[in-house]
Amino acid sequence: MRVRRRIVVLTLVLVALAVLDGFLLLRRAHYREETARLRTGMTALERQRADAIVAADADRATLMIELLRRQAQGDEALHLAVNVDSSFVALDRGTARLRTMPAVIGPERRVGTPPDTMHAVVPRGMRVVERLLGKGDRYELPAWLWLDRGLPVPEIRADSGWTGTQAIVTTGGVLIYSIPSQGPLADSSYVMPGAIRVSAADLVAIRENLTAGTKVYFF
Repeated sequence: MRVRRRIVVLTLVLVALAVLDGFLLLRRAHYREETARLRTGMTALERQRADAIVAADADRATLMIELLRRQAQGDEALHLAVNVDSSFVALDRGTARLRTMPAVIGPERRVGTPPDTMHAVVPRGMRVVERLLGKGDRYELPAWLWLDRGLPVPEIRADSGWTGTQAIVTTGGVLIYSIPSQGPLADSSYVMPGAIRVSAADLVAIRENLTAGTKVYFF
């Protein structure tokens, strides 16, 4: 009986960890796979408990995203709203939408070489603009970017134009960029994991409306 209790506790802990991972990283596909694997060894009662945990955390994540969306709509200052699910970036002031820009959202995945790895995630939450980059500005790209592309990592990882003619860097290191003509991001079929790519024309059009400190809402 004691061994069975330990198995039950261990199973529930694993389920809770899977749920927490899905909540924090919003890795829904990964979460479903992990849950399905764990459920195969559960009793009916354990599955009911796991389902209750799943429902509670899914509702919490949905609520947080909705609250963030409403916070953006109530912000009367110029700001950017990045809709990750619908793949667009908008320049808004309160509920007034001034410009909508199609975007490509970089994937979520583990990058780097073990043991020096990290999980690049799609950003969620509120950030602020930290830097506005022009064609002549240099911005150091992470070493894992070259590894992710199967390229050797150069000694110098910053050069002018590598993030496109215009780019935005937010707090937390989120990069919103356009396709450059050179460098590791100069490939229309590739989007940097955890980053946002929009057209150069759109970034140029909104450039004068942005300053360091402009809020950016990701939801």
